[in-house]
Amino acid sequence: VLGKFTDVGRFVTLATRSLHCLLPHVPQKFIRIKCQDKLTELLQLIKDRRPSAGAVLVFCNNASTVNWLGYILDDHKIRHLRLQGQMSAADRVGIFAAFQKGEVDILVCTDLAARGLDTSGVELVVNYDFPASLQDYLHRAGRVGRVSSKRPGAVVSFVTYRWEVDLVRKIETAARKRTVLPGMESSLKEPRPKAA
Repeated sequence: VLGKFTDVGRFVTLATRSLHCLLPHVPQKFIRIKCQDKLTELLQLIKDRRPSAGAVLVFCNNASTVNWLGYILDDHKIRHLRLQGQMSAADRVGIFAAFQKGEVDILVCTDLAARGLDTSGVELVVNYDFPASLQDYLHRAGRVGRVSSKRPGAVVSFVTYRWEVDLVRKIETAARKRTVLPGMESSLKEPRPKAA
């Protein structure tokens, strides 16, 4: 279909071998913690932030946790926004626009905010709930350290279950070796020689 409007043969594919690698300039911190202690740790992380610190994304695995955590933050008088898939599309757009403008600098969200949104103002990603897969972890971690960001940012993950520890080991190994996360290998081959 695209061929009807343009010369598809002139397209150039741009790619990078580090597409599915963690950014080396973004610290990844894993906190082994009991489930009942996660809230206390999160509140401490938020309270310890510098007043001039960038925005924070707090990722949860489902909408009910986003809402519950939001009520707790309300009780602690911590200004925040919530973003999850059970909201209308119009509400989600408005909430994210307010977050991007800096009206509120804490966004409690599901993986809905992990892809395709401009998060150059984010300095800290907190995985309140550890993501279910390495792909989800990579996308969440990719919300900081972006090209247009003023600061590299950091990722803090709460690790509570044994299966999460297994994922952490894979993440740590890939980060240490600066390799692609397991199961996310690219289909890129060596570049073709340039035509004379």
